[in-house]
Amino acid sequence: MSIVKPSLGRIVHVIGVQAASNGADVAPAIITRVWNDGLINCTVFPDCAAPVPASSVSIVEDEAAARARSEGKDYIVTVAFWPPRT
Repeated sequence: MSIVKPSLGRIVHVIGVQAASNGADVAPAIITRVWNDGLINCTVFPDCAAPVPASSVSIVEDEAAARARSEGKDYIVTVAFWPPRT
């Protein structure tokens, strides 16, 4: 479960088949519904492609945790994570 609380309109990154575009397997998404601290709906914005709605997406702390959770799964978008702070 995430330490950061998700809220409507925040940006997350997602990993998934429909997030992949132009060689990138991570895409930004905007949270459109918060079910609880670990589950959201979002709209994904792949590079050079139409936005894609994604429902019941688990949210984790970082990319490493997201990759571990989505490894070997053939789902569209199942895991989101907070962008790194730079």
